Amino acid sequence: MSDDWEDEYQEDWTAGDDIVVLTDDEGEDVTFRCLAQLELNGRTYAVLADEEDENSVMIFRTGEDDNGEVSYQAVEDEDECDEVFYTFEAEIDDYEFGPAE
Repeated sequence: MSDDWEDEYQEDWTAGDDIVVLTDDEGEDVTFRCLAQLELNGRTYAVLADEEDENSVMIFRTGEDDNGEVSYQAVEDEDECDEVFYTFEAEIDDYEFGPAE
C-alpha cells in the first residue's frame, strides 16, 4: 500500500462513527476502525486499526485536501510512528475517539 490514501466516508454509518474506509493505490477499499485522533508536534494524526486484523494498527497524518475534505497520509517514518503510538498508549484517555473531522 502506498502512503497516499483517498478517504471515502460511508454515507450510512451502520458500523458506527469510528469506521473509515480508505482506498489504496491499487483501488482496493480497506476498512479501518479509528482508535483515536491526536495532535502532536503541530500535526494531526489518526490511529487506525485494520478492521480485518485489529492487531494491525497504522498511523496516518490527517489534514484537508484542496476541496476541504479530510485526507489521510500513512506515516512511513518509523520514529514518527513510534512517537505517535507511544503518545497514544500513554495518554489514551485524553483523546477524542472517532474518525477525523
